[in-house]
Amino acid sequence: MEPPITIRANRVGRPGIGRAALLLLRSCSIRFTAYYWVGFAAGLSVNGRLDLTWGLLGVPMWLAYCVGTESVNRIADREADIINRPERTRLCQEFGWSRLVVACVTSWVVFTLIGAATVVAHPGIALPLMLLIDMGVAIGYSVGPAFKRHRVLSLIALTAPMITPLLTGWAVHGDSDTLLSPVLPAVAVLAAFSLGLSGIKDITDVEGDRELDYASLWLVLIKLWKGAAVYTLIGAPFLLLALFAAFGALPLVSLVLLPLVAFSALVVTAASRAEAPADREAAREVMHNYTFYFLALALLVAVPEGPTAVAFAASVGYWLLASKALHWSGGLSFAHLGRWGTLFAKTAAK
Repeated sequence: MEPPITIRANRVGRPGIGRAALLLLRSCSIRFTAYYWVGFAAGLSVNGRLDLTWGLLGVPMWLAYCVGTESVNRIADREADIINRPERTRLCQEFGWSRLVVACVTSWVVFTLIGAATVVAHPGIALPLMLLIDMGVAIGYSVGPAFKRHRVLSLIALTAPMITPLLTGWAVHGDSDTLLSPVLPAVAVLAAFSLGLSGIKDITDVEGDRELDYASLWLVLIKLWKGAAVYTLIGAPFLLLALFAAFGALPLVSLVLLPLVAFSALVVTAASRAEAPADREAAREVMHNYTFYFLALALLVAVPEGPTAVAFAASVGYWLLASKALHWSGGLSFAHLGRWGTLFAKTAAK
């Protein structure tokens, strides 16, 4: 068992520029930029506006958004992360908490400037509204209203990474026809999917959440209704997907995702058996990877266009690279898969 970590003031001997940049990127989970960028790209693609210029512009915009979002989380969750994420806390300590505050503010300034420039170039109501929602949810999740401290609001806010970038990309050249189909149906499916898997974070963060006096609504529902609640949450996005495809709101090719309902059940039930820290880490890592790939695939089948396929390939490549080289956990490994398989074996045995 590792000794407890204490939060202390920044050390006099700070890391050099290269080391500091690496610490910032790893501690701020920049692989999640892929979540935001691929959604934004798909939103542009649905209106036929995704090209190299827009794709490249989205990189610094959503990278800044990711660093801003995650750094706010790191600062707000310092106490809980000592328990939930000690290895990540060490990275933040080495980088320096005061430096992290500066990086946080700088990131939001960059996101705001790029967003403002986009609004000036493409005036309208939808885009500035979506940019404000992007920022409000990302910051408000941890500070101010602190959505994460509220049972219902935390679940709603957790759907944002899956849906708001898609809506933001659509809003640049907003068209009411594409909003009704396929954007809003895709939003509904992705939001339901996120709600179904959001409890895995609660399962694996129980001890740290207890320090913050937070009690997960997801876990309460599971205790009350057990299997019925689990399978309802898991099956909802796939039921919606089938209905939207049947009525023409989503392309029929979307139905290729239906078999993934079995994997969703596997991911959640295995996580519910995770007790040891290493088991919880494996369950969480599998969940993050599955969530990203489902998101990217869902966007691809909802907007089956050439530019979307390019965005899909680019986001997958970035996810793999950033997970391995630039994420504090080192990404999904064979060790994680082995432990996850053991958890599945436990569920089968029971």
